[in-house]
Amino acid sequence: MSRAPQTPLGRTARLLDLVPYLASHQGIELLSLAQEFDVNQSQMVADLTTLWMCGLPGYTPLELMDLSFESGFVTIHNAETLAHPRTLSDEESIALLLGLDLVIESLPNDREDLKKIALDLVTRLSARSSIPAKLSALPVMPGSVRSIVERAVREKSGVEIVYHSSYSDTITKRIVVPIELRVENGSEYLWGICQNARAFRSFRLDRIQTAVLTAVQKISTTPSEQKHEVAYTICTHSREREVMERFGLDRESHRGAMETTSFSHEWIRRSVLASSGSVEVLSPADIRSDVLRAAQSILNRYAST
Repeated sequence: MSRAPQTPLGRTARLLDLVPYLASHQGIELLSLAQEFDVNQSQMVADLTTLWMCGLPGYTPLELMDLSFESGFVTIHNAETLAHPRTLSDEESIALLLGLDLVIESLPNDREDLKKIALDLVTRLSARSSIPAKLSALPVMPGSVRSIVERAVREKSGVEIVYHSSYSDTITKRIVVPIELRVENGSEYLWGICQNARAFRSFRLDRIQTAVLTAVQKISTTPSEQKHEVAYTICTHSREREVMERFGLDRESHRGAMETTSFSHEWIRRSVLASSGSVEVLSPADIRSDVLRAAQSILNRYAST
């Protein structure tokens, strides 16, 4: 009779079943073991070889399982500790709680059954560790800020905000006439007219540090200025694929100097710095100098610690 084709999931299940079976059938003949698990002898040898490299973290001979099957008879040692669940460290518990929090937030509203299971896991995991169950991976926004922003939208009044821009990594004070709140890609945004820019802007709510209602006169928007492309040249020193994806380059052009364009001087500077030495700006000279100053500033901070 032909055997069913092997799948990764099926093999994983078989490996998990092999350990307790061998522990209770020490010295079983290799051929009989293969027949018991409905695989041929060469596949069983491959499975046993894989188990040889399994064990507990540390992965030294003291933590790995020890198997013997060269004689045609299979014995297993040092597998008793795997019969008992491991005690999770604080770091492992935090990682699991944060992961469960993200899972709960990503579940659709009609899957209350899955949310209940995940919340039960959070409660049980928190009870077995010293980590609070309210640990969250989501950005925290003060309730006072939200209430003021919602009131400003509702009453169509001005609001003065202190805002952290991740684009330029700066904190600025803005006066905004709110229009509406939007949700884009799982994040909430305040959409309105910014008095500073005299144009429509969006502000991510969890990056608003403070908010205060303020009287503001009608703001007239100015026609948006046409953005001019900034031409620049870079070369790669490592991680070519990552560089091509970050800068939107063609696969054929990743050798030597590469000329491309962007609409933002700031974006070029930050993207080069984020590449951690994989990219060098060759021109223009002003962007190259900006990158040099920023990199030197970072190095100086490390030197002062």
